[in-house]
Amino acid sequence: MGKAKVNMVIRFLKGMQAEKVNVLGTEAQKDNELIQKVIEDIELFYEAELEG
Repeated sequence: MGKAKVNMVIRFLKGMQAEKVNVLGTEAQKDNELIQKVIEDIELFYEAELEG
């Protein structure tokens, strides 16, 4: 996956976190923690591409 696509996926997930907070309020915390773990996993997996 290219750098642009990785960044697009991460931006999408961060947007999803914000939307969950807007819709669910504090009930979104658990979901957002899981989404954050996915973001971190993607960043670690594609670390070399993101640095280049």
